[in-house]
Amino acid sequence: QAAEHSYFLKEEFHYLNVTQVGKLTIFDMFHCAFACLQNNLCLSLNMATSHGTDGKLWCELLSSDKNGNTENYHKNTSSHHFSILRFPCSSSPCQNGGTCIPNFSSNTFDCLCKERFVGKFCEKTVKSCKEVYEANKSNVSKLVSLHLGSQPTTLLCHMGDFGCGDGGWTPVMKINGNKNTFHYDSGYWSNETEYNTAGGETGFDSQETKLPTYWNTSFSKICLGMKIGEQISFIVITMKASSLYSLIAEGKYRSTSLGRDTWKKLIGSEASLQHNCNTEGFNVICNRSVFSKARIGIVTNNQNHCRSCDSRIGFGTGGQPDDYNTCGNEASQTPDNGDKHIKAIGYILVH
Repeated sequence: QAAEHSYFLKEEFHYLNVTQVGKLTIFDMFHCAFACLQNNLCLSLNMATSHGTDGKLWCELLSSDKNGNTENYHKNTSSHHFSILRFPCSSSPCQNGGTCIPNFSSNTFDCLCKERFVGKFCEKTVKSCKEVYEANKSNVSKLVSLHLGSQPTTLLCHMGDFGCGDGGWTPVMKINGNKNTFHYDSGYWSNETEYNTAGGETGFDSQETKLPTYWNTSFSKICLGMKIGEQISFIVITMKASSLYSLIAEGKYRSTSLGRDTWKKLIGSEASLQHNCNTEGFNVICNRSVFSKARIGIVTNNQNHCRSCDSRIGFGTGGQPDDYNTCGNEASQTPDNGDKHIKAIGYILVH
């Protein structure tokens, strides 16, 4: 039976047969333990179970402990073994107000971090919902304060698989296709200016927002969602970047390869696109800006070129047929499912 005793773990009726760094006779366990703690070479000790005729106990100071010498550790009716139990939290290892939780049996510790901090020692400020998810392993979405720049930003971390796969998803933008806020030509795509950050706390609703995560949060996946009526559909782009800003702000076209059928899933059965061109990705634009364009999405054409696209599905859109539809599906000029003018609420999250 093991029992804690001062700075030592007592394991009754056991003996460790290793090189001794000292041997003495003492009156009680305290003197044996004190002698070991005073000797830098002492890592554990054996002590007699009962006093001798002189009223004393023999005490052996040992050069090693049982963890590295299991073959020399065995039961013994005449002795108890004591392992040094260094208090794992004695150095106050947890930073930023974290609470140290000791594990005496393994001489280790865990840090219970305050909100906004993660890491073994709570040494890192939380900068993404992915970090929150990895620290807590919870599928419950919750409001979290992320440390982005000089000020914390409170937003709703989407946990679990709501359509884009497990893990913590960090919201970046919400776009209302009926409004001009995030039109393709809006300055919000090329600047580091936030918009209605309170909208980042409210989930999949119609409140438009642009959060500091647009230029601060790195990722390996982008979750794109569109809500039409009460139906929400999602797709995922696998792409690494330091931020969404780094992909879009300079206006350079960057391609993706999801395919037209995947983009159409955002709209559902009403989706419609022309058959040709099928240019997709970021900063997608035909040769002339008056035609369909999308900051994130796909543009298509009825002719076998990309000079006069009349259809699109995307986020931050503009151009013909309806320049006022900034998120959703526009299609004309013999598209595959008829002319469409579908405005959606768009959601952009990263992981």
